Amino acid sequence: MIYFTESEIDQLIEDDVPLGDMTTGMMNLSGKKAKITLLARNPMVACCTEEAVRLYRKVDLKVHHAVASGTELNPGDPLISAEGDAAAVHLVWRTGSALVEFASGVAGRTRQLVQNARAENAATTVAGTRKHPPYMKKVALKALMAGGGVPHRTGLSDTILIFKEHLLFTGGYDNLAETVMKMKAIQKERKIVVEGHTEAQAMAIVRSGADAVQVDKMTPEEFSACASVCRQANPGICMIAAGGINGTNAAAYAKAGADVLVSSWIYFAPPADVKAQIAP
Repeated sequence: MIYFTESEIDQLIEDDVPLGDMTTGMMNLSGKKAKITLLARNPMVACCTEEAVRLYRKVDLKVHHAVASGTELNPGDPLISAEGDAAAVHLVWRTGSALVEFASGVAGRTRQLVQNARAENAATTVAGTRKHPPYMKKVALKALMAGGGVPHRTGLSDTILIFKEHLLFTGGYDNLAETVMKMKAIQKERKIVVEGHTEAQAMAIVRSGADAVQVDKMTPEEFSACASVCRQANPGICMIAAGGINGTNAAAYAKAGADVLVSSWIYFAPPADVKAQIAP
């Protein structure tokens, strides 16, 4: 569960309405009753409906219906319906819709990636990188999980992932075993993942005692051969495919034996198409 604070919900409103709604104020809409319904225009996976509901309730709208994040919808299916003051409806209409559209687009693309991968390998996990748009971490991660994925890294503080750029300062892959040993002596609870770009580097990672090999930008055929060699040396090694993973090749990497597919592609999905129906 991704928790959004009250101040974050308030900020969404304040960003759009810092000094009131000039249009509805001049039209004297306050005091008139209105209802709003968000409807799916196309097949989609709903996300951030809970936060949209909180937006609605912030301005005293009464919510009658809301689907949970992760719900698959068909064209015409309702996401949220609410009613209340007409000025309040217009106050949160666009913000709520935009939040749901962006998040649902990411959730839908993640679901596509998960389904494509698991059609070839039911055990493959889809993980989202930390390369989401700036300031969108919570929305991006909630959408990722609503679509059936998991966070690869929520940030630098929660994982140990060694890149070749780190190894430039510790003796490279030739000295990796010593690096891993020192890290394991200090941090006994966390797994250590190391990224490699060649089969030789992947084997150095396996021999180092690391828990997982993250292979960057190999073709599915190259990854399959690399995973086979690595698993001969250590049958329990976790093999991660990263770099350019998308909807067109996820199945191929899953079939090639990837335990995990790491992708940033999911975060740059087109927004879902949501219709906001407002009526007196």
